[in-house]
Amino acid sequence: MSDNYRIICTAKEIDSPKETGEKVLKWLQDNRIIENEKFDCVLSSKKLGYKPSDNHLDAVMYDENITRLITCGVEIQTEREVFNAMAFTPFISLTCPDCGKNRFEGITKPDFYGENLTREQMDSYQSVFKLFENWTNNEDAVLTCPFCKKQRDIGEYTIGDGMCLSNFGLTFWNWPEFKPEFIDKLRGHINEDIKVIVGHI
Repeated sequence: MSDNYRIICTAKEIDSPKETGEKVLKWLQDNRIIENEKFDCVLSSKKLGYKPSDNHLDAVMYDENITRLITCGVEIQTEREVFNAMAFTPFISLTCPDCGKNRFEGITKPDFYGENLTREQMDSYQSVFKLFENWTNNEDAVLTCPFCKKQRDIGEYTIGDGMCLSNFGLTFWNWPEFKPEFIDKLRGHINEDIKVIVGHI
């Protein structure tokens, strides 16, 4: 059986991620969505997360009895991270903030999976991987747009659905789909634009 995850993260970096994390954690615990103590219940290098608590069903659309699972926790990230980096392909748009063009415009699935990309298209795609690592480590992560030739930090680009560069996020391991009202309340506590990303391993 594979594990899935749902990430709720801010659409961009925020000024006070640690303070936001403390505020959101308190709200989730006060409302008994998650437990107060940490357990070995997540699949990440951190290993420890917060298990679902008595009222966790208030947050989700249906009951999948996730408390029976070993991996069912919630982890909070308050440092730079490329959320869902494993999903990165040229079919997730990377839009230049200057000219508004998608870096991967013109790359098709048959060409990509059939290994028929031009050298320029492949370089345009592969060059991004190192910049993700640099950005996470607060190192130089400047990307040159292949269309307008302007240089911008990769964090200034608009990334399509399925990925996000941010410094605040919550990863819910094996939780079902969230209720819209839960997302709305969480957005109010975070007080920033947020993205919901779904993936599996």
